[in-house]
Amino acid sequence: MPKIRKARQKKTAQVEQLRPGRAVLPEDGPRRVHNRIRLHAQPARRRGPRIAPSTVRIPRSEIETRLMTAMKTLRAVPDKERRFLIVRSSSPDYVREYIDAYDPDDEAMPRFKPTPADVSDYLTALSWVRHLDKAAWRILWWRSFDVSFGLIGKKIGRSDETARKRYETAITDAWIAANT
Repeated sequence: MPKIRKARQKKTAQVEQLRPGRAVLPEDGPRRVHNRIRLHAQPARRRGPRIAPSTVRIPRSEIETRLMTAMKTLRAVPDKERRFLIVRSSSPDYVREYIDAYDPDDEAMPRFKPTPADVSDYLTALSWVRHLDKAAWRILWWRSFDVSFGLIGKKIGRSDETARKRYETAITDAWIAANT
């Protein structure tokens, strides 16, 4: 009996292959690589135009004012990608107390409105400080809010004179980067 069953199974397998839509096509077999893909030769790379180093030296005082203006501009320019980072929910915002929401002691500072010249210059100015470490960047950032060196010294756990020296060092590093 087992021999008969095996014979029947072989016949049914052959019949299934010969049914319409079930035939074995040549592309169903093992794949063969006929031609290797060849990439065409790339054109020679052309160098971009060389930018001549500027002979104009920017003074430290101008570096400082441009950096502070650039950081204020960075805060004022709207971030188009920020809306994707906001987590929203269907629950309503929490209710605030009247005293907390409208504190008469809080003074509304006027917002910084950058000029078109500030907007066109702020990325250049920020490129001068991109090599700074996080601590130096933070000191520059706090100074752009007009925070005193005493408060910055408390934040970093040092004296106000140390905060002032670190600020001057960061400005000097930016001056070197801008003039090289």
